[in-house]
Amino acid sequence: MRRFRFTAMLALTAMLAVSCFNEVESQLAALERRVENLNRKVAAFNENIDALQTLAAKYQSYIYITNYRPIYEGKDITGYRITLSDGSFIVLNNGVSKDDPIIGLTLGDDNLFYWIITVNGKTDFLYDDTGAKVAATAASPIMKIVDGVWKVSFDNGNVWQTFDKAQAGDGNSFVDSIVTRGNYIYLYLASGRTVSFPSYTLYEDYNSQLNALNANIETLRKVYEAKASNKFVKNVVPVVQDKDTVGYNLVFNDNSTVTAYNGRAYEGQKIGIAQYTDGEYYWAIIDGTKVEWLYDDIERMVQASPTEGLSPIFILDNSFGDGKYYWAYKYGEKGVKLYLYDKDGNKIVASDTNVIQLFSKVEVKDGYVLFTPLSGAAFSLPRYNPFQVILSATAVNLPAPSGPVSVDYEVRNVPSSVAITAITEKGYYVVMTKTYDSAKKKLSGTITITADITAAAKSTVVVMISDGNGHMETYKIAVTKV
Repeated sequence: MRRFRFTAMLALTAMLAVSCFNEVESQLAALERRVENLNRKVAAFNENIDALQTLAAKYQSYIYITNYRPIYEGKDITGYRITLSDGSFIVLNNGVSKDDPIIGLTLGDDNLFYWIITVNGKTDFLYDDTGAKVAATAASPIMKIVDGVWKVSFDNGNVWQTFDKAQAGDGNSFVDSIVTRGNYIYLYLASGRTVSFPSYTLYEDYNSQLNALNANIETLRKVYEAKASNKFVKNVVPVVQDKDTVGYNLVFNDNSTVTAYNGRAYEGQKIGIAQYTDGEYYWAIIDGTKVEWLYDDIERMVQASPTEGLSPIFILDNSFGDGKYYWAYKYGEKGVKLYLYDKDGNKIVASDTNVIQLFSKVEVKDGYVLFTPLSGAAFSLPRYNPFQVILSATAVNLPAPSGPVSVDYEVRNVPSSVAITAITEKGYYVVMTKTYDSAKKKLSGTITITADITAAAKSTVVVMISDGNGHMETYKIAVTKV
């Protein structure tokens, strides 16, 4: 009987030991899962912070979001992969619970991105050890968990700020969603804050406007100079984008070139140039026949014509960190950056309606190129009209022993500066008569050819004609002694 009791007690003790061991093992496993969850959160937090800082820095460098896609684990979205216009990408990871402190971005009063933190539903700026708000491009916070609480550092781990107790539970969010509206991409963060970035498509569109604008400013100056110097357009090459002709490369008779872009067809208000009562051209908002002059930040009208030999250079400025581009300009590469302001004193934002352009149309006609400014009368430059040469003969027989033989000629569509001459081989001679008809813009006359006894039996007379505008043509007359 005693033996039975001892055996039973031994079995009970063994069962209790196994039970205690299983409980300890279960607690250890739970602790391991907790540590694993916390470590995973720390890694996700720090990767997200780096990603947000990258976005803010890329934004300042005119590098933008080109694409984004969710990352799935089964049916769950575990994060987002965001591709940037320089070919790089970032990843924003989910896995944050509502009880975790959430790092995000927001715009400060000075329109720069700053770090914020949301704890227990309350959001505030993150401050460094001097009490100053931390700009997103100035420093990147590091997060860790020590003794079960969150800590954040902005100086590579020298000084740490302490926040709430770390929660080990699985989280399911950091980015609630990413959506595209128009030309902007919106990141809806779990902190409740929204961060918007312009898409690269928008920047490409504005940059295309900018390039065309600056080209047209220089073109306007050169076209007026060409008109005053009686130049003409020698050659025209279309500028084609996506199968559409968006402008023309124009080559003048002195071989200088300009590129003129067509205006973009918008029905709303446009920014262009208009002539003021002093005869100069100034930038203005033009809506049909209504003109409102633009001003700089010291309330001066902004002159569109060159100042002291410099043409205005327009730029897109996004240094305010609000996701918008503002039209700015400077005179010369080293000029001071100035902004365009509307009648209410607000900076002009680049948009589909605030389109800056000079010409509503650039048209190439048979005999001229027509420029139609957004404001003011259209004007034209003549195109090169090739002159026409008519010879009564290109092969002649020269009566022996010395001739003469004559060839009549006409050179049509030439100015009075036209010149004609002939080159002969040894023993042959040419006498030319010249008559210019200014009404018909025609040069005519006779080429008389003679030879002496030393002349070869066959020869060639080369006739050279220049229109006086840099264009020359040559013609040959074959001569045979008979």
